[in-house]
Amino acid sequence: MAQATPGTIKGIDPIFPRPEVTERLAFAPGIRVSSDWDVLYISGISAYPPDVDPWNPGAFTLPADPAARGKMATDNLDRVLTAAGATWEHIIMQVSYAAPGGGGVDFRAKMGDWRPCSTSLRVNDTGIPGANVLYQITAVAPRRPPAAKGTVPGVEPILSRPEMMFAPAVKVGSSMDLVYFSSITAYPVDVDPWNAGNFKLPDDVDAQEKMVVDNLERMLKAAGLGWQHTVLVARTGEVGRTNHLRDRMGTWRPAGTRRAVSTGVPGARVMYEITAAAPRRA
Repeated sequence: MAQATPGTIKGIDPIFPRPEVTERLAFAPGIRVSSDWDVLYISGISAYPPDVDPWNPGAFTLPADPAARGKMATDNLDRVLTAAGATWEHIIMQVSYAAPGGGGVDFRAKMGDWRPCSTSLRVNDTGIPGANVLYQITAVAPRRPPAAKGTVPGVEPILSRPEMMFAPAVKVGSSMDLVYFSSITAYPVDVDPWNAGNFKLPDDVDAQEKMVVDNLERMLKAAGLGWQHTVLVARTGEVGRTNHLRDRMGTWRPAGTRRAVSTGVPGARVMYEITAAAPRRA
């Protein structure tokens, strides 16, 4: 049976399937985290700085050199970790979307002997203009008392800017429960996209976006939550002309990213994956 091996930081223990591979410089297949830690969601990390919108970058341009892009992505992640009071050894899971051309984060140089869980997906296009590598990161951070200020106590955006669609990261206190909403499209939740019967989606991407957001709002309400409980938003699909999600969120900025690639769901031009935080029930 796989056992958790004490990690370099107390309460973050990697799990290896066999004792003979504990010295291998491979990523851990699993990590067990104690309840003493807050959770940190870091989303949309690329060579773009956290305060630059890839679809509206202004005067900012990405360098052509992969090494230069890689250094920028590494510096961006380091900046977010530092702002959250975390280090590279607090990373427990990283998912990368890597297209040809390079420019990724140099995890090995920053982590030393620490190896978190990791998934690398080789893609033809990250869906981010000019970015060859895109990261979604889960980390832990030292527990802090619930913030006295903020929309939802226990939820703290990191480096949030009101003019940006998303914050680079959100910290969720260990006193909060987590709620996951997966693969939400314009299809009603009781309709199978691969066996939709008489149900037909509109072809217009903006019409679909509104339907997706309506579905999400109903699901949040069913869970007793609002938009300001969302902590991580991943949007996949075509870029539309309007943004119904931002209209619903108001001034709240969760962690999030957008990938302008196919959803893989028949007829669905937009898909959302949402993580939300809820006050813990007794």
